[in-house]
Amino acid sequence: MSAVSAAIEPPPAAPEPPPWRAWTGPAALFLALVAGLVVGSIVYVITAIATGHPRDAPVANMIATVLGDVAFIGSALFFAQLAAPPTPAQFGLRPTRLKRALTAMAVGYAVFWVLSGIWLAALGIDTKDHSIDDLGKATAEIAAAGVLVTVIAPIAEEFLFRGYIFTALRAWAGVWGSAAITGVLFGAIHGIGNTPVGFLLPLALFGFVLCLIYRRTGSLYPCIALHSINNAIAFGVAEGLSWQIPLIALGALAAIAALLLPLRRLNTVWPAPV
Repeated sequence: MSAVSAAIEPPPAAPEPPPWRAWTGPAALFLALVAGLVVGSIVYVITAIATGHPRDAPVANMIATVLGDVAFIGSALFFAQLAAPPTPAQFGLRPTRLKRALTAMAVGYAVFWVLSGIWLAALGIDTKDHSIDDLGKATAEIAAAGVLVTVIAPIAEEFLFRGYIFTALRAWAGVWGSAAITGVLFGAIHGIGNTPVGFLLPLALFGFVLCLIYRRTGSLYPCIALHSINNAIAFGVAEGLSWQIPLIALGALAAIAALLLPLRRLNTVWPAPV
C-alpha cells in the first residue's frame, strides 16, 4: 500500500492547473475522433482512386492513422486555447526528477503487468496483439509501422489523454476519478479498431496507471516514455521478435527525445497566459 500511495504523491512545486473546463476533456476526444474519421475517409477515397487498392490498403491505413494522431494533438490545442493561450508546460511537457520518474514508471508498469497478466490468463487470451496487422507486412511497411506505433502514437495519445483530458477533469473529479475516467476513455478508443475486446480492460488499466504517473511526476515525459516502451514490446511480440525489442525501444526513446527536446527551450521563452 505504501508503494502505491507514494506513487501518487503530488510532485513538488506543481504549477497552477490550467483553466480548462471538465466537459472539454471528453469533447476534445470526440472532436479528435470525428476529425480523424473525416480525414481518414478522404485518404481512403484518394488512395482507392489513385491506386485502385481496397480501403484496407496498408499505405492508406498508415496515413489515416498518422492524421488521426495529428487530430488528437490539434483537438487538445483547440479546446485549450478557448480558455487562454496554452503553453507546453500546461500539457505536462516539462522536465521532472529522473529518480522520481523512473520509480513511478517501474511501480506503475509492474502493477499493470501483474493485473493485466492475471486478467488475460483468466480469460485464456493470447497476449499477442494483432491490431497492427492492417499496417502491412512488407519490410518498409513494418519499419514505418514501428515508428508510428512506438514514436508518433505515444506522443499524440499522451498529449490528448494525460496532457489534456486528465488535466481538464481533475478539478471536477479529483485525481482518482479523473484517472479512472481517462483510463476508460483510453481503453474504449482502442476498441474502434481491431483490438480484441479482451485487451480493452488492460488498456484502460494502463491509461489509469499513466495518469497516476503523470500526477506523481508532474511531467508528461515519463508517460510518453513508458507508453513507447510498452508499444515497443507489443510491436516486437506481434512481429515475432526477441532480442530486437530492447533495440526498438531504445531507438524509439531516442527519436522521441529528439522530437521533444526543442520544447524544453520553448518553455523558457513561451509567454505565460494572463
